[in-house]
Amino acid sequence: MLVIERIARHPLRSWAAVTLLAAAAAVLAGSARRAGLEQARLDLLTMDVQRDAVAAMALTLDSNLMGSISLLGLIEPDIKRECQGAIPPNQPRIMGLLENVARGQQIQGLFLVGRGGIVKSSWDDSGRPSTGIDVRFRPYYKEAMAGRKNIYAAVSLARGDHALYFAAPVYAGMLPGGDPVGVVVARTDLEKLQRLLARSGQPTLLLSPQGVVFASSRQDWRGMVAGAMSPSRLAEIRAVRQFGKLYDDKAPRQLPVSVAPGMAEAEGRHYAVATAAVDWNDPSGAWQLVAMEDLGNSVPAGSGVPAALLAAAVVGLLGTAALRSVRSQAAQRRAHRQLESVARDQAQRAERKMQLAQVALLMQQAPDRQARLDAFLDQCHLLFGALQGAIYRAEENGLALAASYAGVAAPARIALGEGLLGQCALERQARVVNVSDTSDTSDTSGASAVWHIRSGLGGAAPGALLLAPVQLQGRMLGAVELALLQAPDSVAYEQFLSALELLAITMTA
Repeated sequence: MLVIERIARHPLRSWAAVTLLAAAAAVLAGSARRAGLEQARLDLLTMDVQRDAVAAMALTLDSNLMGSISLLGLIEPDIKRECQGAIPPNQPRIMGLLENVARGQQIQGLFLVGRGGIVKSSWDDSGRPSTGIDVRFRPYYKEAMAGRKNIYAAVSLARGDHALYFAAPVYAGMLPGGDPVGVVVARTDLEKLQRLLARSGQPTLLLSPQGVVFASSRQDWRGMVAGAMSPSRLAEIRAVRQFGKLYDDKAPRQLPVSVAPGMAEAEGRHYAVATAAVDWNDPSGAWQLVAMEDLGNSVPAGSGVPAALLAAAVVGLLGTAALRSVRSQAAQRRAHRQLESVARDQAQRAERKMQLAQVALLMQQAPDRQARLDAFLDQCHLLFGALQGAIYRAEENGLALAASYAGVAAPARIALGEGLLGQCALERQARVVNVSDTSDTSDTSGASAVWHIRSGLGGAAPGALLLAPVQLQGRMLGAVELALLQAPDSVAYEQFLSALELLAITMTA
């Protein structure tokens, strides 16, 4: 009663106390709301940078380019011989092969390094080959000779440009094992990586293990270093010889923002900062992808006002907290599913690469060309479910049968433009033909009669026909026809087109 009396006796003081409590609650609720929104943005940014790190790996260590040069080191006997010094460098066939791979993958340079660390055959889009250069001190060479595929990012000493070096070991046998006998190295620019960094529109950095900004969506930050610079750290950066001549006569400037995960202040702005590792098998350590978000745009200053106005309502506060929790959990689950999808895609791509490598290996192990063609058709049966198949070799006046599968009575010759396969070869365009499922090809109501199918498979009526020309650098080498139970899906079709590249190399051998 004494307390009630005092309140009744001093209403102004009571209202002042209530006002102060309400103001304090509003300040606390508004601050907590703003901090929560910033943390949610940080959580989403963390998921985004982890997804971007997976994408960076897909562009580099897990890329088709790395798969291509790894395959060269496994299946090309002349490359193995050259790396071991059995044949001199820059043989026409090796140079043609290097140029084909380089142009197909849109890279700047491709070269072979022998066991002693000296560049053997080399192709460069500038016309200045690297043959004879000693690269034994380069980390990418050392790592590859230790049996590890790796990506090495460096600034060229000669040109001063930023480049990525893809390195894969060359083995003496047809399978990875034992000590490598050499290294296949590809050099590319940073164009694809720069597009990845720039796609969010926010500051994004690629940091070396030494903390140097190697690439950035903000060009004025490139070449800076994260954290304070000391003489010993500068000596370490210079010692790795990874950044060309950038720091020979000067020390790098310090990055104006901290790259530690969390919140940071820089240039009068409030940033959320998230990082993810990019493991390129660099002996100096893992690289870091750093993403930043200007919270002044995504979480404006007035974002805490609604929570401050509802601070007196417990139910409102609880509801706000519950909604925030639900939104946060939903965002985490979406990001988790996206990461799982990316992982599945990577696993499927890796499986397809292994299947193509198996096809290449079996064809390489075949004793002669005919056996390689037969091996290709056998693998088409295993990979694509081909019931029958035929391979034709291009001649001056048409196509001549080179190999067949499953006892198909294929015509010995087909003129260009004759039937489906002849037309496919004439147009130089792969195609899939769906055929009705009927065992009576004489039935005029069947799809064979409707389509008037005349092909290298005679009068058979499969569920689908897969026809494609075999070409290499625009040169017509032949054509392939497969009979399938049903039309292939997009993944199988793309894998079939990739397998045709192996067949084209076989038909030119």
